[in-house]
Amino acid sequence: MIIRKLFSRTGVVVLAVSVAIATAVPAQAANPAPRGSTAPGVTVGVAQQIATRSDTRYCLTFVAADKVPMAVMMACAPGKEGKTQEWIYTESGQLQVAMSKSVGGALAATGACLDSGADLAKVPASAPLLVLPCRDGDGQKWNYDEGTGTFVNAASGLALTSLLGKGKAKQAQPTGTMSAAGTPVQAWSGLPVPSLDILGAVLALVNALLASLGLALPLPIAGAAASLLSLLRPQVPIPAQMTVLPKQMMQLAQS
Repeated sequence: MIIRKLFSRTGVVVLAVSVAIATAVPAQAANPAPRGSTAPGVTVGVAQQIATRSDTRYCLTFVAADKVPMAVMMACAPGKEGKTQEWIYTESGQLQVAMSKSVGGALAATGACLDSGADLAKVPASAPLLVLPCRDGDGQKWNYDEGTGTFVNAASGLALTSLLGKGKAKQAQPTGTMSAAGTPVQAWSGLPVPSLDILGAVLALVNALLASLGLALPLPIAGAAASLLSLLRPQVPIPAQMTVLPKQMMQLAQS
């Protein structure tokens, strides 16, 4: 564990705790499922963190980067920092942010769900998965194969894919959809929601500090995300609350 100084955009020096196992992007899978073992599937109706079977240190995470609500891969965190990583796979096949209905406001009735947007628009190349108000459309329907662990979108026919290592920022790695190939980066498992122990407290501090510095995805991915959002706005009511929902969720968890 290394403590180092970082300069924020305002010029204020902050201390960041670097934990290599939590923040460094591995050159190859660090914690794959043991060969021959049966990896846990994603349980319907249960709030859980979701990670690929290639590396269970990184979880599917709801963020608002550059005011675009999207799903990225970040180090799995316990406690309140992990609330943006808890998802419910619903009986209708949606991946819903578990706490999204609890914060009140415009999303109290619908909640927020993982959305490809492929049923409403031509998805730009390199676009990540967005998180939008839950709706009745194939762009938010994900068919899960427990054997292979793949989530295939009903609108696009493409599989939810972790692009771990494709991002420039260590704290946030992009997601996308690609042709289902049965690869480990497309095999997803549900993880039990972790409790906050001593190590968890350190990881939570790391994530909080990194989040305060902002998320920086590669420009082609960030641009494609913004383009997709602009294509969907005329067809999907997207309240302004979506851009602050991750922060509201963590604040609610802390209260």
